[in-house]
Amino acid sequence: MHAPAEGYEGEVGAVVFRHGVAEIEAGREVAYFRRRGYRIEEIGAEQAPKEASERPAQSAPKAEWVAYVTATTDLSEAEAANMTKTELAELAE
Repeated sequence: MHAPAEGYEGEVGAVVFRHGVAEIEAGREVAYFRRRGYRIEEIGAEQAPKEASERPAQSAPKAEWVAYVTATTDLSEAEAANMTKTELAELAE
């Protein structure tokens, strides 16, 4: 689930957000968050995100580098998105 405020770090009830993203299980919470503008995405087995420890190949798309850097550093997704792929790769060294 994605918070309405991009990059939000904190808690809403028992749900912890990191870089504006949190995981919740289906249930009453889903309806609560939807009513308040949170974007909910279902993640199936084939959609599961890559492990953060897997450094992308140099030829990987910039989006993979952004995801890797935001998962392994304190940069927000917005900050990483404003960097070049070369800058992201250097930061990941």
